[in-house]
Amino acid sequence: MLYQNDNLTYNCPQCGDKLNIFFKYSKLIKCQSCSSAIFLEDKSVRLIGEGSTLSPEPSLIELHKMFKLQNKTFTALGKIRYGYGRGFWEEWFLRDEKNQEFWLSIDEGDFVLEEKNKLSLPFKDFSKFKVGSRHGKYIVTEKGEGTCIGFEGELPENINIDEKHQYIHLSEGGGHLVTLEFTKNSSQTFKGKWIDPLDIEVLN
Repeated sequence: MLYQNDNLTYNCPQCGDKLNIFFKYSKLIKCQSCSSAIFLEDKSVRLIGEGSTLSPEPSLIELHKMFKLQNKTFTALGKIRYGYGRGFWEEWFLRDEKNQEFWLSIDEGDFVLEEKNKLSLPFKDFSKFKVGSRHGKYIVTEKGEGTCIGFEGELPENINIDEKHQYIHLSEGGGHLVTLEFTKNSSQTFKGKWIDPLDIEVLN
């Protein structure tokens, strides 16, 4: 279920139009009127630049629309698009009916559903991971880098357009995996599994 924060009203500092905010914990939103990127502070808003306009692409997932997967109902709140040499992939920010946060990664027809995890690994240095190397029960299956092209909707944290985004996939077997993500100033760990897009049921 969407959580609309009725106690606070924000307006875009660029065009003055009302910002339609669906979740009270969102930190970054793209103005639906002028496409400005707005950082949401406790009781104020701050313009941080123009948001890139993403070209529309066919997708099972739509902003602020619900869908069912693995006996859960999810709502897509925002997405980030990352470009790399031969194309791009997208990271969708989701909330389920219990307001838990998830990320759905879509890249060339491959779907991965993950959530943040505090898994302890031997090191968190991007350069030390090699494809094929083993770390405990995990094997590095992919290592790559993309550039943030832009975003839509709402996000739980700030991002920067043109920022480099490095990632590592570690397979646990059975379709389960761990993803390490690195930016210039931070690193995060996610855990989840590959999913079949045919299992996604779009709700009207």
